Amino acid sequence: MREGYWVVRTYESGIIGEKTKFWVSGQRPAGKSRRREKAELKKQEQNEYSAVKRMARLMHANFRHGDLLIGLDYSGAGMEKLISWAKKKNPGFADMPEEERQAVLFEAARHQAELCIRRVSRAVRLEGGELKYICITSDMDGDTGESVQVHHHLMVQADCAALFIEKWRAMGGVHYDSISRQADYTPIAEYFLRQVRRVKDENKFTSSRNLVRPQPKDRAAMSDAELRIPKGAKLLFLQEYRSRGERSYQPQYIRYIIPQACREAGGDSDGEPEANRKRKGDTQ
Repeated sequence: MREGYWVVRTYESGIIGEKTKFWVSGQRPAGKSRRREKAELKKQEQNEYSAVKRMARLMHANFRHGDLLIGLDYSGAGMEKLISWAKKKNPGFADMPEEERQAVLFEAARHQAELCIRRVSRAVRLEGGELKYICITSDMDGDTGESVQVHHHLMVQADCAALFIEKWRAMGGVHYDSISRQADYTPIAEYFLRQVRRVKDENKFTSSRNLVRPQPKDRAAMSDAELRIPKGAKLLFLQEYRSRGERSYQPQYIRYIIPQACREAGGDSDGEPEANRKRKGDTQ
């Protein structure tokens, strides 16, 4: 058997808990040398945790039913502005291969989304608030992989729709809807990020600095036993566990609704605490 030990890393993001069990080679360090363990765990997490999990974690920690999913599309005039910006920044734009032109337009669109977010953020501050957001830019159909006209998806707090409509009017249309009651937003993150292809994994989305960013808690595991959810929690996802002879020291992963949220939900199927629904002023 290889020398090493298992470490369980736990996140709690809003009402969602996650546990991942990593194998760390070598003897477990102590004292100041624990920094080596932290560095190894960070490397393991970069390999195991995709942009989907990082994005979902921010969603769980910062947004609830009643907050908004917003889409920003481009009108004909808006696309003309993107092309004009692209030509100004890239004099040889017209002669570029199609793939390169699309990449330049993608970056131009990301810039326009940033400008819109800044304008909305200023307006929210004038009203005494602070904008919270997660944003992706997409130019691909997530189901077929085919190219589509560039557009944007955002998750923002409630009552921001009118400001986005006002600040995006010159570029195109805005559509929005309340976030559903589902407890686990991982499918939303998966849907969004399937549509992103022109940037590195770690840069597939942007988010405001004021978001709560859950921090992990680590502990050494006594054995290689399969991960289990805490007592009173509700299992949402379980990565297939491999037995000692099959696992090859691969990480284990589970996701669940935390016990406190299950108790507060009073048996509600989505696991969202009643207190959260009242806080958001739910009228549905």
